[in-house]
Amino acid sequence: MVAPRTQLSVRETGLDGTAVVLTAVGELDIGTSEQLRDAAARYVGPGARVTLDLSGVTFCDSTGLAALVGIYKRLAAVDGSLLLRNPVPRVRNLLTVTGLNRVLTIEDAGGEAVTDS
Repeated sequence: MVAPRTQLSVRETGLDGTAVVLTAVGELDIGTSEQLRDAAARYVGPGARVTLDLSGVTFCDSTGLAALVGIYKRLAAVDGSLLLRNPVPRVRNLLTVTGLNRVLTIEDAGGEAVTDS
């Protein structure tokens, strides 16, 4: 049986010098994670600041988490930074359960840092 194809759209919604905001909408999984990696890769450079708005991401699996970690590592290697903005509760819980909330910077819609216990 073939799994249904999932969809993810990633678009630039803000750009200011070396800072970019990318908004993702859909499911971040094995079928779409490469799309997110490719979208972010265009902005990786010395001192780059990438914000991923995850408010429209309804699902994330381990491949999606690996994509986020990969983007983080590529940016960190060039003294850049990654910020995850406003992940939905389901995705935020996944980041917490896996401990990635202690590695990745996460903020809510109002710009406040998210700290889950």
